[in-house]
Amino acid sequence: MDTSRISINYRTLPELLAYQVKLTPDLPFILFGDRRISYDQFDRATNRLARGFKGLGVKKGQVVSIYALNCPEYVMTWFALNKLGAIMGPINAAFKADEVSYVLTDSEAVAVVASPELSDVLEVAAGQCPLLKERIYLGDTAVSGSLLLNQLMEGKADIALTDEQVEPGDIASFIYTSGTTGRPKGVQLSHWNYLIDAANAADVFPLFTGDVIMMILPLFHVNAQVATVMVPLIIGGTVAMLQTFNPASFWEAVEKYRPVTFSAVPTILAILLDAPGADSADFSSLRYVICGAAPLPVSLFNRFEEKFGLHILEGYGLTEGTCVSSLNPYYGVRKIGSIGLPLRGQQMVIMNEQGKILEPKQYGEICIKGPNVMQGYYKNEKATAETIVNGWLHTGDVGYVDEEGYFWIVDRIKEMIIRGGENIYPREIEEVLYRNPKVTEAAVIGHASEKYGEIVKAVIVLKPGFKADEEEIRDYCKENIAGYKVPAIVVFREQIPKTQTGKIAKKILKQQEEKLG
Repeated sequence: MDTSRISINYRTLPELLAYQVKLTPDLPFILFGDRRISYDQFDRATNRLARGFKGLGVKKGQVVSIYALNCPEYVMTWFALNKLGAIMGPINAAFKADEVSYVLTDSEAVAVVASPELSDVLEVAAGQCPLLKERIYLGDTAVSGSLLLNQLMEGKADIALTDEQVEPGDIASFIYTSGTTGRPKGVQLSHWNYLIDAANAADVFPLFTGDVIMMILPLFHVNAQVATVMVPLIIGGTVAMLQTFNPASFWEAVEKYRPVTFSAVPTILAILLDAPGADSADFSSLRYVICGAAPLPVSLFNRFEEKFGLHILEGYGLTEGTCVSSLNPYYGVRKIGSIGLPLRGQQMVIMNEQGKILEPKQYGEICIKGPNVMQGYYKNEKATAETIVNGWLHTGDVGYVDEEGYFWIVDRIKEMIIRGGENIYPREIEEVLYRNPKVTEAAVIGHASEKYGEIVKAVIVLKPGFKADEEEIRDYCKENIAGYKVPAIVVFREQIPKTQTGKIAKKILKQQEEKLG
């Protein structure tokens, strides 16, 4: 492992926690509702929980899944498992029984920790998983045949385990991708993957010991894990955790916890513009907002900054790269619409289909190399070999780099529309649609055409109280983009399907639109 450019004093997640506990034992690590959990209290709780899992027979290298809403016990379970050398397996809280059973079965999970709110789904899923030995619920009420997480901690010593050998290359988590093609794949992330990516992100996030970072994204996602758990842990910050994102109470939570930042996706920023309290809340503690996981329309970027006077630091990353690979600098030039500069310790280039690194301003695939790149997809050597070629992680995103080293995303390779031999990138059209004052959301997809192969279809949600028709939208586009890019079909919907993290779910959207015709 190459540490020549990274100066850190720990090699695993348990070592990082132990290091920070020595520095700031009494500083609050997690705030949740009216609960305040210090670094020392968190460490001792995870020691008790690690002993509880060990008593259940959980061994190094085994997976324990977490199917839960955000709460302190989610993070405690993660770190307790890693102290044993076991693997955390977060499951999307929006998954239904078949999806949950697939992840539990594919990862060979021996136990699952779950929120009581999700018990109905889990109980159905668990019945399809013969390798699953234990169901462990949060809260005070157990389902028949299950355990309570609190029971695992009762009467256990709160000092660290000394007989578990955890190494930097050991797998810390299996995170299942959203599965845009086929079934989700289990991304294997090591302790060192997490530490390197979080340390590099901490270098460029303007955070200081004692700063409060608010968590609004779900913990099954690497964004929440790295940007709002690992980075605060590295700098000695405090995580103000929300169970879920609720626009009705978001600005009230900002007033309560006084965070300096939060990490979001573009859809959340759009919602916050008109959320209750947006025009009256005291958000003076906020210094900036981190945004990633999906392209941020320039018009939305400008509207948010103008309304709240906050810098948006737009970045880029993916689960297979642990989380963050590039970010616009806070101290330096921010290029609106760009995903910023690569983090140190990572290489980021634009490649063509032959694997040649391209010059600035040439379109190609964004590829990443570095110690943040995953250890591979679990039990899927074929997909791993297709994604990591000669050490380069192929992201599937089309982009370019400018002369100053800033990267720009054009679109997803698989979302590109080919109309009569012309390559059309939906994001370019979406940027135009978002500038229309009547449009609140827009998504552009391909539509089958006997003549052209594919034509452009725009799915639009109008702002409340506004009206528009297809020709009006097409005329607006004609003024801003070439004729062959203008949507041949424009439809208006009340909503566009999204993932639980707020990204537009284009796979689901395409399926819905195909049914509607």
